[in-house]
Amino acid sequence: MTSLGFPRRRRWGIHALLGAVAVSSLGEAMMVVAVPWFVLKTTGSVAQTGIVVAFGAVTSGVVGFVAGPLVDRWGFRAMAVVAYAVGGLGAACIPLLYALDALDFPTLALLVVAANALDVPGGAAVTGLVPELSEAAGMPLERGNALLTGIHQVAQLCGPPLGGAGVALLGTHSVLLLDAIACGLAALVILVCISAGRRATERRPAGAYLADLRSGLRTLRRHRLLRAVAISGTAFNALDSGLAGVVLVTYAYQHLGSAASLGVLLTSFGLGAVAGTVGYAVFGHRISGRFLYIGTGFAAGLLIASLVSLPPLPVGAALLAVLGAVAAPVGPLRTGVLQRSVPREQYGRVTAAVDTVGLAAVPLGASLTVAAVGALGLRPAIGLIAGVYLLVVVCCWAAPALREIDRSAAGDRGRAPVSPLMTELDKQ
Repeated sequence: MTSLGFPRRRRWGIHALLGAVAVSSLGEAMMVVAVPWFVLKTTGSVAQTGIVVAFGAVTSGVVGFVAGPLVDRWGFRAMAVVAYAVGGLGAACIPLLYALDALDFPTLALLVVAANALDVPGGAAVTGLVPELSEAAGMPLERGNALLTGIHQVAQLCGPPLGGAGVALLGTHSVLLLDAIACGLAALVILVCISAGRRATERRPAGAYLADLRSGLRTLRRHRLLRAVAISGTAFNALDSGLAGVVLVTYAYQHLGSAASLGVLLTSFGLGAVAGTVGYAVFGHRISGRFLYIGTGFAAGLLIASLVSLPPLPVGAALLAVLGAVAAPVGPLRTGVLQRSVPREQYGRVTAAVDTVGLAAVPLGASLTVAAVGALGLRPAIGLIAGVYLLVVVCCWAAPALREIDRSAAGDRGRAPVSPLMTELDKQ
């Protein structure tokens, strides 16, 4: 036992979780390259490739929203295990059925959907485990969330290049099997090494499922801090998708003249984001959450506005690195707000709803940005994105609800010795 009374197994549970997420996230990031390449190679159709990718993304969002109550019914640990196991099984079946000459296009599309179907509830389950495991390890919640976010960021940086190299050297079949192994290993680690996050609510009849779903939406609608963070986060997601998916591509193609320039810009942003997340992991628990949320948004809007000049590559890369560092704390900060504000028994359904709406904003933001660039030109479109970004920040500054960020964090620290781990231990 430790001096705080936590079993040593619980103290290293957070490290087991982070290790499992690291392995699975790297495999999933490699799939970003492997799946479209496999579909294109086997079907020879760009249209069918687009259909599979789009179908997988849309289904993931829909299933993620509907499956939110399962997180609360099964518990965080069980949902995380099931999500990783199902994802790995879906990825493994693609090359296996292809080798058996039993893989037609509808089956391929369904397997891609299966591999991604539980991403949203699985992600909610993983973040639901962080508060209990961080507390048991004597770690500030902000640091636990930042480490989890940083692992995803590093995987997104390294996974696609590794996936491309794996496809070139080993073939798409091997990369898909590697992802399946990674997901299976993550499920095994969580199952064997983590005892936190067991089912915290009484078993309920199947007929109450829709009532659970509605109760999560009702909580989100009535809790003004959750509502403010969800709305502003959705707006930021839409603007970010337009910037990354449309503006930077057009900027690199029309003004910098090469695809390599786009790679430099995106890599600079990614490296900056990792640096910013590390900074938040170290100092985040000492800084006002409201100040950080509003201040980083304001700085991000100004940095986006500076891209209106369409600077040369070195300057643009530097600006994007700073932008990535500045914007990085927003994700783990928003996760902390959900963890502290949502009732534990509703965490899965509320978080899945917030994440699903945020995902839906991505194609909408990209589409609106395409229309803006086509109608106004690149420079005015960048200025418009920056202006809307700053407008959202001003609305956040004026919203009384965001003053509750620091109150909820202070209350959480004040009752840390008895929540939520003590509650779970009392039930055992």
